[in-house]
Amino acid sequence: MKLITRLASVALSAFVALPALSQEYSVYGDSLIGHITPCGWLREFLHRQQTGLTGHPEALSYPYNTCLWAGEIERTYESKEAKDWWRYEQTAYYTDGLLRLGYLLGDEELIKKGEDGISYTIREASPNGRLGNKKIESLWPMAVYFRAMKASYDVTHNPQIPAALEKNYLSLTVNDLVYGRRHIVNLEGLLWTYGQTRNPRLLQMAEEAYAKGGFELDAKACASDDMIRMHGVTYSEMMKIPLYLYAYTGKKDYLELALNAQRKMERDHMLPDGVQTSAEFTAGNDIDIAHETCDVTDYTWALGCFLAVTGDARWADRIEKAIFNAGPGAVTKDFGALQYFSCVNQVIATGSSDNNEYRRGKTWMQYRPVHETECCAGNVHRFMPNFASRLWMRGRDNALVCALYSPSEVSVEIDGAACHVSEETAYPFDGRIEFTFHTSRPVAFPFVFRIPEWCGKAEVTVNGKRWKRVLRAGTFVEMNRRFRSGDRVVVTLEMEPEVKTVEGQGVYVQRGPLLFARAIAAKVEEDTTVYPNMSGKRSGNAAFQCLSMTPAEPWNYGVERSRLTKENISVAVDRGRLSVGYPYDPHGVPVKISIPVRRVKWDLLNGTLNPPLPEPGTAQPISGEERIELVPYGSTTLRLTVFPVVE
Repeated sequence: MKLITRLASVALSAFVALPALSQEYSVYGDSLIGHITPCGWLREFLHRQQTGLTGHPEALSYPYNTCLWAGEIERTYESKEAKDWWRYEQTAYYTDGLLRLGYLLGDEELIKKGEDGISYTIREASPNGRLGNKKIESLWPMAVYFRAMKASYDVTHNPQIPAALEKNYLSLTVNDLVYGRRHIVNLEGLLWTYGQTRNPRLLQMAEEAYAKGGFELDAKACASDDMIRMHGVTYSEMMKIPLYLYAYTGKKDYLELALNAQRKMERDHMLPDGVQTSAEFTAGNDIDIAHETCDVTDYTWALGCFLAVTGDARWADRIEKAIFNAGPGAVTKDFGALQYFSCVNQVIATGSSDNNEYRRGKTWMQYRPVHETECCAGNVHRFMPNFASRLWMRGRDNALVCALYSPSEVSVEIDGAACHVSEETAYPFDGRIEFTFHTSRPVAFPFVFRIPEWCGKAEVTVNGKRWKRVLRAGTFVEMNRRFRSGDRVVVTLEMEPEVKTVEGQGVYVQRGPLLFARAIAAKVEEDTTVYPNMSGKRSGNAAFQCLSMTPAEPWNYGVERSRLTKENISVAVDRGRLSVGYPYDPHGVPVKISIPVRRVKWDLLNGTLNPPLPEPGTAQPISGEERIELVPYGSTTLRLTVFPVVE
């Protein structure tokens, strides 16, 4: 029974007051996971994750089918060269994802699994307070596992968590935090712990470690205007560290370093689906280069930090672009298989189709539950629960912030009044967002929402009357009023298709935050031939298969740029499917875009590899004009997104 219908009879104690901001220089706080209920298509995505790979660790194989962090993980299936920290990194990713998923869906089994690991980790701390298995020689896994502990604290407010983390970080030296791959990322947890405990030694350690430099994305690298080529995950993880230092010190130099590092990533490496090239290193903005599925999670997690600290709406826009496109595009729609590398244009996905320089011709672009390297199979569980965890944030002066748009509900206490807000929407497939307020008594507070930067026209009504306020694209808007039960705020965002150009490569179509692509019909077969490459790992559940997908229809289309006019691009919206079904199902998409194209001379590379886009000016037409339909990128597996331009 929905809380809306029970509001009058629910005790006020059931609503938890908006927590204070622990980062005094942050604009918003992101600790409301325990207050948020996902609804609509978002809940269905999370449910499919729950019944898919996240809820079936046996399908993921080792090390996910172990005790995770609730004990010692036996060393299995690993080469002699593998370090002990490796399996704890993967299971830290997985734990964070499954625990957040459990909180969002109320799944007690997932919650217990995550909480058991946290309890064990605290209980089994070393005498000096160090957390994590004593065999782990790297501090990197704990940097990841901290996020699961933070999620737990945001829900349970267990005082043992910040107390244990404080002892853990105080057991380290400044050199420990600097000298070791990604060790500096522990400043994220260290500074959060400082925010809870106010132990000045923690802040001092953080500033000393960052000043020491020498790690991959240190202050010198952030400050330069040079392109940075480095491991994609490491880039995402490190660029937010000076942002956290700004959040706790207010020193603008730190903020400028973080903003410049992100600016360079976007300038030099960004792909149309909202994630940077990272196969596995950043490699420019060539659309033929893939990104790791890991980076969908790590980049959007970092952007969430930028959003909370700065309050700048552009970060919310970027999170949505990556989550609505790159994330679903890297998994099968039942969440039963994932890619390690995912490409904007991928017309074949088999055990030998990887066109990237790294692991060329191998399994890394195949949709499968078990991968040769495990990190993406762990990190994939985090991107949508992370997104759902940050849908709603809190601001200063009791502000309630709808930071990211998706169907959901939030329940909080504001100034002693129980407040429940439902967000009914088919966004990002439609631009109408309706908020309904239910309060135990009239209560005044700022309600904050966003006009995305892509929106050319927006309208807001309050209880059916137009709200006369200038609405600027790319900003958060604050509505200050006394809210009463039954108040209704409707935000309508105009969504028009846009033709975007990737300089020197091709063009693509976008509508609102959604990227559109040609879904290529595929011949899909189970692939049982590639397991020898998995070091003996194999799916422990026959329902979760490795899939070989080859094109079953023509895909070699190009466009005449002059023909992509407003008159020649048509949008069809099936209103019935906006409210029923699952919009990412290939046969149930509610929005389609039709464009004129021509077939061009363009073939698979060596007959087996995903082919590169034809060089500008070389796409030779081999047919007359025809029309094809484009669908949301996230509903595809095989796809053509960036089209070569026919001269």
